[in-house]
Amino acid sequence: MKMRLCLLNTNPSYSHKIQYDGIKEALLQMASEDPEFELMKKNIAQQDDGEILKWKPDYIFVSAPLAAGFRVWEKYRNIKCIIYDTEGLYEPALTRDSMRYATFAATVDKRGCEYFNSWAKNNGVKCKVYHMPLGFSPSLFRYQEVSDEYKSDVCMAGVIFNRRRKVIEDLHYINNKFIFRVITAKDWVGRIIHPNSIQHLHRDVVSPEEMNKYYSGSKIILCVNRDYDPSNDTGIPSTTPGRVFQETATRRMVMIDNSRPELFDYFEDGKEIVSFDSNKPDELKDKVLYYLNHDEEREAIAHNGYVKTMNTNTWKHRLNGFFNFIKDNGGLK
Repeated sequence: MKMRLCLLNTNPSYSHKIQYDGIKEALLQMASEDPEFELMKKNIAQQDDGEILKWKPDYIFVSAPLAAGFRVWEKYRNIKCIIYDTEGLYEPALTRDSMRYATFAATVDKRGCEYFNSWAKNNGVKCKVYHMPLGFSPSLFRYQEVSDEYKSDVCMAGVIFNRRRKVIEDLHYINNKFIFRVITAKDWVGRIIHPNSIQHLHRDVVSPEEMNKYYSGSKIILCVNRDYDPSNDTGIPSTTPGRVFQETATRRMVMIDNSRPELFDYFEDGKEIVSFDSNKPDELKDKVLYYLNHDEEREAIAHNGYVKTMNTNTWKHRLNGFFNFIKDNGGLK
């Protein structure tokens, strides 16, 4: 693939850093394997415009385009931009605005991709949009042996949105039967109705490296998707699953709510992951207790999910698909 790419990081926040670091790792691997693919890495706060202009990349690649600083490149400096927008249908106004400054974009939602392509066509915006779900870094998220301090029966991480709060509350009535670990930012702990009943409640964000240890030390990873955003002006709810890819990479069984229909495009329910309906608390409780008491079934599902995600869901898989889309649409030689 003949290409000169400048990877520009525009957002240092926790979740975007995991994304950026994974994408950077994959691009570095791709550059090491293909002498015609050249990569320059820059942080937007430290970028040297002259150096980038002198290097003359084919594209600026922005992995989190919610910051406005990338927009000067295509409009004023004649260097094309590629953006990867993980907010998509959560921040559609920002996504639409960013598309005005890019030649190609990728977004995490399949229906969002259809919506943004239609919007671009109807509004004379040249940007073409590709569907690219989140990926994961195999060097960061992987199974590892851990000490007892990282072990639990069920582990859940994330901001305590309403759906996650409900799931925690549903499990409150049986959590004396298993060791439950919840990891969230301290500002969100107050949303948990019975925090003292959780054996291991972490009131702070942990590093990705620590998170991998907690995942590896659990028997079941409980993945509860983010709520829909009422400020979404498209009328289309987000459909893509989030952290399930990095969680399955740790070779632990993932139980995930079925609120994201795209989930089943990537994993077979009951074979590679286990889904549940968050509106049916008895179903959730029954499945948690069942799989905690059936080790062989649980480990088989964990293994199958791991194999599937390693073969299809790494950042390298995602980026190869995106670059093929760009090539097919006249963007690469």
